[in-house]
Parts: sequence; C-alpha cells; structure tokens
Amino acid sequence: MLMIIMFTFNAAHSLSEEAVERMHRQQVFDKLVSIADYTVKQGAAVNENMGAIAGEEVRYPNWVDSGLITSQYSQGLKKRANLNGLSIQLTSPGDGSYCIYRIVVVGTGKDLDLLYVCGD
Repeated sequence: MLMIIMFTFNAAHSLSEEAVERMHRQQVFDKLVSIADYTVKQGAAVNENMGAIAGEEVRYPNWVDSGLITSQYSQGLKKRANLNGLSIQLTSPGDGSYCIYRIVVVGTGKDLDLLYVCGD
C-alpha cells in the first residue's frame, strides 16, 4: 500500500514539473512573438517624414532599419518583457537557441531577409 502511495506522489510530482516547464516555454514563446511583431511594425520599422505637414511620418511595417536593432534596443525589450536573455538579429543564431523569425525587407534595395528573435 505504501509503495502505491509513493508511486502516486512521484507521478503527480513529475506531471506537475512537466506542466510548469510547458507553461514557461509557452510564456517565452508568446513574449518572443510580441517582441518580433513590435519590432517589425514599430520598433525598427522604417519611418519617412512626409514633409507636407510638420511631424507627419509614414511607417513601413516589415521594412526594417537595421541600424535601429542595437544591443540597447534588445536590452530594453528584454527588461520590459522580463526575459532571462534576448537577442534580435538579422543573422542566423545557430543551434541551441529558442527562436522565432519574421520575413522582412532591409535597406534601400529592399532585400528580403529574416529577422531572428531569440530568448529564454
């Protein structure tokens, strides 16, 4: 009887740990999606001053100004999202990182590229 109780407690503990890990991974994924969407739509999107009306700017979503993607930009978003680590880059991060990507255009030639957002 004691062995059955111990087995039940061990199984419940294992299931609980797995559920916590899955929930953490989902939270990180959700934060990475939000950061990626913000970056391509506002944070690093190309802005042009139209000049006709003072202060009027046009933002081009998915056209990324690579000069705006700095370590300070990443660190600010990392802090706001309460992540342990965050990198935003146009080069492949390699293996071992939990990443998502967005298809973007970069530069005046509007070359297609991938924006990687990785974190934990």
